[in-house]
Amino acid sequence: MSPVGLASAAFVPRRTACRGLFVAALALASWVAPAAAAADVVRIGGTGMALAAMREIGAAFTAAEPGTIVEVLPSLGTPGGLRALQERAVDIALTGRRLTDAERAKGLVEALCLRTPLAFVSAHPAPPGLRGADLPRLYSESAPRWPDGKPLNVIMRTRAGSENDYLVAFQPTMASALETAYGRSGVPVATTDQENADLAQRVEGSFAVMSVLQLRAEKLDLRPVALDGVEPRAVTLEDRTYPLWVAVCAVVTGEPRPQTTRLLSYLRSPAGLGLLRTYGAIPVE
Repeated sequence: MSPVGLASAAFVPRRTACRGLFVAALALASWVAPAAAAADVVRIGGTGMALAAMREIGAAFTAAEPGTIVEVLPSLGTPGGLRALQERAVDIALTGRRLTDAERAKGLVEALCLRTPLAFVSAHPAPPGLRGADLPRLYSESAPRWPDGKPLNVIMRTRAGSENDYLVAFQPTMASALETAYGRSGVPVATTDQENADLAQRVEGSFAVMSVLQLRAEKLDLRPVALDGVEPRAVTLEDRTYPLWVAVCAVVTGEPRPQTTRLLSYLRSPAGLGLLRTYGAIPVE
């Protein structure tokens, strides 16, 4: 299917999609409760980029503590995850950014924050590396190409997504380039992290932005693109050679339940942090 067809088939307004997902999460939480009544249950929801990694963390934690079940809900996004936490539909909210002062004032607490590279990824079998200075041009051109001459098909996130802010902070001229891309007919726009991954895998020569945490944990059939000669990996975040990263936080209320506290302790343990590192995420300094 062409990028045009994918865009028209997949587009759903972000607010409408998030509202529907939040309601579905509440229904799911109510439905699974009787089945898990004999065990402690920790429910997690929020940004789609961290869901697969948290499922793996949850499975490892349950293996060590069989009396506790970890349920990871479908993607709610950062706002939906925080709302679900405040309404006690989840025990832990996953966010794609740090908390604001206003959110902290409501009693929300960052139990753990990680950094993971914000990478450009592609279905190209061997994507050539790119220069950061070339990004505005690639987003602005009507028919951009990879350095090897093959068509490069940009996949956008919605304006409400946090990815754009990181791109503009890295290259200020990306602000106008992104607006140009939004104005072009046929450019796919993904409303969720999972839709973004799906489009990136299906569109030939795709060029999408996503976290390495999602790329690795979901085992996506995509290749990361080196930026200014540097691969997006945990080690290149540590040595500060890779310039783009996104914060992913596990957020709780001021008094989490005992089973939630135990899961967070595992998350912060050498075993938990070691598993997250294999997915390209390291603690915020």
